[in-house]
Amino acid sequence: MWWLIPVGIGVGLKLLYDSVSDDEYKARERWESKRIEVEKTIEEHQENIDAHLKESQNSYDFYFLNELHYSSVQISNAAYQLLDDSRSSFNGINKMLKKAKEQKILLQDKLDRYKKENNNNKADEIKKELKMVNELRRNVFDDRDKLKLQKESFLNEVQRLNHQTRDLKELIRDRCGSKGKDWYLRLEARKSNR
Repeated sequence: MWWLIPVGIGVGLKLLYDSVSDDEYKARERWESKRIEVEKTIEEHQENIDAHLKESQNSYDFYFLNELHYSSVQISNAAYQLLDDSRSSFNGINKMLKKAKEQKILLQDKLDRYKKENNNNKADEIKKELKMVNELRRNVFDDRDKLKLQKESFLNEVQRLNHQTRDLKELIRDRCGSKGKDWYLRLEARKSNR
């Protein structure tokens, strides 16, 4: 700005002023008159860039979170298949327990009969079989209890995963702009169509 100082201020400044060409002088005037306007334009452009970067970040987050949601749903589906397996196992164990009880009743009847007949050899054999059946039943009961605890724990984890997946779905809806909202609405429409 010092070079735009009017002539007559001093000989040294006049020499400096005279060393500037008309083109340079006009350029400086344009600079001073347009700088504020250009600064405002730059500021608006930077805000626009920040908004696009944010959109780009949300776009990245959208794809990342979308993949995370998808994998969470896949894991949950696999977990429910495993829960079906645990239910089948539980049913199998209950069938084993029912059969073991029937076998125990049968053996108990035989034991009672052999005792009445004073057939100690056969009674001793039946006692050994009864002991094995009772031990098997205890092991199966223990196994069923263990499976029940595992199933309950697993189900709690699956429910926690489902809760997190739901939260993730809502996060995508709320944080990922229009892409997230559109994705959420399409997902809900697919769910209601099933």
